[in-house]
Amino acid sequence: MNILRTQGLVIKDINVGEADKIITIFTRRNGKIQASARGVKRPRSKLIAGTQFLCYSDFVLYRGKDLYRVSQSEVIENFYNIRNSIEKLSYATYFVELASEVIDEGYINNKLLKLLLNTLYVLSTTDRDPRLLKVIYELRLMSTIGYAPNLIACTSCGNIEQAKYFSSIIGGLVCDKCLRNIKSRNNIMLSAGALHTMRYILYSKLNKIFSFEVSPKVQEELDFIAKDFLLTHIDKEFKTLKYLENLLSIKNMDSKSHQ
Repeated sequence: MNILRTQGLVIKDINVGEADKIITIFTRRNGKIQASARGVKRPRSKLIAGTQFLCYSDFVLYRGKDLYRVSQSEVIENFYNIRNSIEKLSYATYFVELASEVIDEGYINNKLLKLLLNTLYVLSTTDRDPRLLKVIYELRLMSTIGYAPNLIACTSCGNIEQAKYFSSIIGGLVCDKCLRNIKSRNNIMLSAGALHTMRYILYSKLNKIFSFEVSPKVQEELDFIAKDFLLTHIDKEFKTLKYLENLLSIKNMDSKSHQ
């Protein structure tokens, strides 16, 4: 029987029967895998803590016919504070769903795993604006999986000085002249602040990308660009993201009503 010892983040769990779960783990050694956690819902199960959603754990897994089977699990980080906020939990759920969508079963991508873990850590341990974390995560994720936008020069002609627009369709900056030939209603003229921020997100070291703030105007630009860029190249709308948008809309309405 093959044994796999690895660290991994639980990105999904499904109840099976009265006592079992099937969990999806984003592992360092084998990428995304599924594993059966038998008896995990029993009160005295030693697997309870390490197999919960969003737990990053040390695992000992046995290879079965169809699935791995969890033999041991020990929590490394449970991102506990995320669970105390519906808003943070919604963001975290979206982050793991997006990661799961862009990686295939068994495909190893430790850069993406590290990005996801770092984002969850900042979300859990700080009061940084989750909207900014979301944009940072989305843009850096797209770069990590091979969809890095061109933020240096016009993607069509190479003009550096006149590249002031961003087009998701062609994947980067566009100049005034080339913009006329691009049939897309979502081309956006970038402010200097938004362009500088996007470059910082894509080109800085991973441990530096969360260490800045932006103005509301730049945040609005980044929100639009990141959302349009993902929809263009991944072509999927996430239910968790829609729920999150509704949650934030209600929050904003409540805030205005108390002013």
